[in-house]
Amino acid sequence: MPFDLPDDLKKKEAELRVFLDAEIAPLAAELDAKGPLSHADNVAFFKKLVPMGFIKSYSPKDVGGDDVTYLERAVMAKELGRAWNALSITVDTHAGVIEMIARHGTDDHKRKWAEPGVRGEIIGCDMVSEPCGGSDQTGFTTTAILDGDHYVVNGQKMWQTNGTQADVGILTAISDPEAYAKDPRTGLISLIVDRHESPWKVTDLPFVGAKAGNTALMEFDNVRVPKENLLHNAEEGYRRQLLARAWFRVWVASQGLGLMEAVRDDAIAYAKERHSFGKPIAGHQLVQELIADIAINADIQKLLIYRAASLMDKGERCDVEQSMAKAFYGDHAVDTAYKGIQVLGARGLTTDLGFRMERLFRDSALGGTGEGTTQILKLIIGRRLTGVNAFV
Repeated sequence: MPFDLPDDLKKKEAELRVFLDAEIAPLAAELDAKGPLSHADNVAFFKKLVPMGFIKSYSPKDVGGDDVTYLERAVMAKELGRAWNALSITVDTHAGVIEMIARHGTDDHKRKWAEPGVRGEIIGCDMVSEPCGGSDQTGFTTTAILDGDHYVVNGQKMWQTNGTQADVGILTAISDPEAYAKDPRTGLISLIVDRHESPWKVTDLPFVGAKAGNTALMEFDNVRVPKENLLHNAEEGYRRQLLARAWFRVWVASQGLGLMEAVRDDAIAYAKERHSFGKPIAGHQLVQELIADIAINADIQKLLIYRAASLMDKGERCDVEQSMAKAFYGDHAVDTAYKGIQVLGARGLTTDLGFRMERLFRDSALGGTGEGTTQILKLIIGRRLTGVNAFV
């Protein structure tokens, strides 16, 4: 296995970094502190990012996408995560939702949502987790029951990235309660829900990190969705959801790698400039230890991600490798960012003076939850390695 990127991808990585450092990163400090970006702000950023391949990179070419490899996706997510973690979460969630519509939807689905989604004209979200259903696939309660020409949706979806701003979402819901009660791998469907034709109630859920993003509690009270919006039927809904989660885990780990690299780069730069006891603090042994630990974690994270993405590009089963990449980020994100704060001292804690380390620290706390908690991912790894199921 190669331990470095192909030359063409190295070139793209460098080009993305130059663009993002000039056009996106300078805006992050001011805008992130103000809280969730508006719909108009997000769409404006989408349009700014499209020419560089973001937004459209995941989707196939027949809807205007670039259909890039998983390894290239990982590099792009890393670079955007390094520049602005909150925007990366918004962008990649949208891109993943639009990709699912583009790859599995009808021609009408593609025309109505995938094509404008690839152009960055609308915002998409993924409606899966519920107050008691997420990691626990037996805990879903939201239903979508066919009634004539419409599915009638009732229930709640929680922790939905982009939920407060979304124009469209993919809803996972129970269409056959009896079948689902017997086997939670059946009776689940995926519906494309358009907010403008099937409006839902939404409440913003502020987070300690990624403040410019938006996360929602979504409530459906007899919301009627045209039956033509069915994306995955009851026989394939569960399986398709798991396949989508596989990439999303690697994506979260990738944007987290960007965060780790930002911590590393800022810590090194500061340690070389800040002087104490007559020399740069980079010359103090324990400061070097902190920087070494940060760099080691970032490199391990990178290698785990590149391995998982490369296996995905080969079409090989790699749920263990995907889970390892995400679990490592969950275990080491906060520790890595906190060591960055220790290098900067009080400047690492301030929200002023032009330092971003406190924002990186707050953002790092999300690493252990989204797209599978660290503990659930370790159970997946353990089950595959031992052949013994530890789930209830």
